[in-house]
Amino acid sequence: METNTKRTGIIALFTVYISFSLYQNPSYLYGLTKSMSAQRSKGKDRIPHKLLAGKSKSKSVGYYSSESEPYFNRWKQRFSSPQSNITLTGKYLFFKHIRKAGGTTLRSYFNDVFAYYGRTRNKQDFDLSKTESKTDLSDDVIYYVEQEFSTMDYNCPIVDPRWNNSLRIITLRHPIERHLSEFFFSGPGHHFPILRDHLYVNQTYTKELSEFVKENVPDWMEKNGGGKGMEGKFNMLFGRFYVDNFQLRALAGCSSRECLDEKNFTNDNFLLQDILNFHPSVKSYAIPVPKCTNFITMQRTAGLLEMCSKMQRDECSNGCDGPCFYPSVAWGKISTTDIERATKALEAYDVVLLMETFDEEDQSAWLSDVMGVPRDSNFALNKKHSTNSMVEKSNIREKTHFYRDLFRSIAPTVLKQLELDNELEVFFFNKVLEINKQKTDQWKKEVMFKSTQA
Repeated sequence: METNTKRTGIIALFTVYISFSLYQNPSYLYGLTKSMSAQRSKGKDRIPHKLLAGKSKSKSVGYYSSESEPYFNRWKQRFSSPQSNITLTGKYLFFKHIRKAGGTTLRSYFNDVFAYYGRTRNKQDFDLSKTESKTDLSDDVIYYVEQEFSTMDYNCPIVDPRWNNSLRIITLRHPIERHLSEFFFSGPGHHFPILRDHLYVNQTYTKELSEFVKENVPDWMEKNGGGKGMEGKFNMLFGRFYVDNFQLRALAGCSSRECLDEKNFTNDNFLLQDILNFHPSVKSYAIPVPKCTNFITMQRTAGLLEMCSKMQRDECSNGCDGPCFYPSVAWGKISTTDIERATKALEAYDVVLLMETFDEEDQSAWLSDVMGVPRDSNFALNKKHSTNSMVEKSNIREKTHFYRDLFRSIAPTVLKQLELDNELEVFFFNKVLEINKQKTDQWKKEVMFKSTQA
């Protein structure tokens, strides 16, 4: 009896220690290396509540430079800029939608932001845009463009003049969690042999489910790994199927002749010309035809009206129109060079979010400040319920490890196969975490600086 009591006490103390450690260093939950965890744990990950309220007696402002572009109300800064390029190429809210990484929730959020500013991007606007020429539209139009199914040229922030006239936002997710979320959301290409509801309830992890994923996930990976069969389909590389190293490919696209030569891109000459002819170094992009941008459906604010992706080239020359929408190659073999390229592209975004931390107070306040809307608005990010989730996450562990924990239990060999197949993307995700922290820290220093000037 005494031995059992001691054992119970030790387990309780160990549980408390682990819980406290996870609270102090939440980056552990993302599967970071020890060295990266140490880097993140040096600073506080959450902004003090008094700073969120806009007041602080602290005089320490870190390394914040008031000469850097402020995060506060970048919406207004970016869209009221006196740059002449704005009148030539238009203004854009550019959202890089990574599938199954919280993109539908962000879309709903952006719909609310447009409404806050007395603007709409709904079907009525689309119907109107079909009859109006671009010269009839006010210079005050802010186009919404959402890139979900095509890759982004990693050099777009440098070569596309529309990038500087855009507010650029992206959200990402741990690679393995995202891949398996796609599998359970879209399916392996045929009917599930078990009740779909049972896939998302912890108590129903059965032998039947184990056998199902062991058979179907490897087959799902084999059929589409590396974007098989998608060569040349620039606007449909990322669909409802498996593409290894998905998020890495989405940001490391090749469009320049030099990059294509390096990739040994020797597909038929027609495809090569299709890429080069639409590159910003050759083609001059002007204010878009409105119907060739994106609109949000009125019936369901999470729905996207994306008619431009279904139109012929004589109507919308490159499908949907906006920054980085020109053709780019992302299929085939990738390497550590692609990690460098994707990191370079990611650093150029204004806001880099993580789906796992949508409900954290500092991330929500940061996005609100950038968009110039009240932090306590009823549509604030940390108040948004996931609009497209089929798995309810009840704690931090489930938010970050739900599918990996499931597969460790029912299909560990399949999990290992996924990890090996997406090794470069997992490494890239560590870079994503670093960039998110760097940008969030810069905003926190700005908040602190502003509070000392109040």
